Amino acid sequence: MTYRLPSALFATVLAIGVVAPAFAAPATVAAFDPDKDGTIDLKEAQAAASMKFDMLDPDKDGTLDAKELTGLMTAAEMKAADPDSDGTLDKKEYLAVVAARFKAADPDAEGTIDAKELSSPAGASLAMLLK
Repeated sequence: MTYRLPSALFATVLAIGVVAPAFAAPATVAAFDPDKDGTIDLKEAQAAASMKFDMLDPDKDGTLDAKELTGLMTAAEMKAADPDSDGTLDKKEYLAVVAARFKAADPDAEGTIDAKELSSPAGASLAMLLK
C-alpha cells in the first residue's frame, strides 16, 4: 500500500523546505573552511558562494533570476543587489551580496567568521548563499 500526501500538505511541506531555511540544519564553519583554521574568511566564503552560484544556474547563462534565487533573497534584496536593473544577478553581483552579508556576520570586523558568528541570524543569512 502506498501512502500519498494530500496535495495541499505536500505543497506546504515543499514550501517550508524552500521558504523557511531556518528549519534546515545549521551550517558549520568546517563546511566552508578549506584551510581548517576554524574560521571562514571572505575569500573562503566567496569561493563557496561561487560554487553555489554555479549550482543555482542550471541553464548556465551566467545569471540568476528570481526563480533561481527563491528562498535565498527577497525581491527587495534582489532589486538592491541588481545595479544594472536587468532582473538578474551575475556572479559579480551575487558575490557582492555575499561580501555584504559577510560584513554583517562579522560584527567584530576582524575579517573572519567563527562558529558563534555563523550561528547568528546574520551568519545564517550568509550561509544560505554558500551551501
